[in-house]
Amino acid sequence: MRNTDDRKPSRMFIRPITLLVIVTASIFASSTLVNLMLSVFSPLSLDIKLSLMDAGLMVIMLFPVMYYLVYEPLATSIKELNRSEKALQESEAKYRSLVETTGDSIYLVNRTCRYLFMNVKHRSRLGIMLNERYEEKSYGDFHSSEETRVFSEKINGIFETGTTVQQEYRSRDDKYFLRTLSPIKGLNGEVVAVSIVSKDITRLIKESEAELRYHAIFEQSPFGILIIDTTGRIIEFNETARRELGYSREEFARLRIFDVNPQSTKAIQYRMKEVLNKGRMDFEVQHKTKSGELRDVHVFAQRLDLFGYRVIQAIWQDITERKRDEEELLKYREQLESPVKEQTKNQ
Repeated sequence: MRNTDDRKPSRMFIRPITLLVIVTASIFASSTLVNLMLSVFSPLSLDIKLSLMDAGLMVIMLFPVMYYLVYEPLATSIKELNRSEKALQESEAKYRSLVETTGDSIYLVNRTCRYLFMNVKHRSRLGIMLNERYEEKSYGDFHSSEETRVFSEKINGIFETGTTVQQEYRSRDDKYFLRTLSPIKGLNGEVVAVSIVSKDITRLIKESEAELRYHAIFEQSPFGILIIDTTGRIIEFNETARRELGYSREEFARLRIFDVNPQSTKAIQYRMKEVLNKGRMDFEVQHKTKSGELRDVHVFAQRLDLFGYRVIQAIWQDITERKRDEEELLKYREQLESPVKEQTKNQ
């Protein structure tokens, strides 16, 4: 099956042939028509008749030539121009719709930081009504002198270098924004304006700060902390847990809870199921260190939903020394009470 591109070359050759046929036919038709007209005006001199004949032939011959070589290309160009203009208008409408409906602030400024354009979101942020003009306003009308100075330096830098830059900005209402400042270049490649897309990243910053605080607490806690998935794999641990059990970080990262707890796999799985069902539990158990030593620990375990996965957080306190002290105290107490019991028995 031949496509449109295959037919284009043949059409290019048909048009000159058609033009030749039309011109030839025009010559004969014009000659006949002029002779007919001259026979009507027989009193005219021969020179006048020849001039009229030349003029008639020229008009009739030039008409198809002008049509094919001037009018038709011009008409085609106008159609293409209209089609391109319509496509440009549709593209501009889509772009404007995207710019106006986005949740980000988008605006354009010139070298003096005067606003050339701003979308609805940015107008709302600055408190500008939709019917209020902003073209004569500048960045400094809505920001402090220090903020304006920093922003102006960025804008001048982009006009000088023509490169895109990003900047984190904290507003006076304690919100955080990521600005992307990009040059708008003219036909000669010079920077004529700067577009700014300002994205609100307050939530990301707050979550990041909260994560950093949690991580600091997690790592600096005096208690051992483990995050365990439902299969028993240890997916996170803190420095205290690693140090108390005697493993390197690389070794600990490969462990499962069954390597730390000397109980049977069935008993551990039963305890994990209890925690997942109840939500939280505390109990005493023993942990086995890398050297094989058994340590008594008191564990507080709770169920967590982490990144869409259900996990168990286990926080433990080593009570080995306390239990030994309690046992020693119990033995000493029994030693003290033994003579009294013997004396009471003998009486």
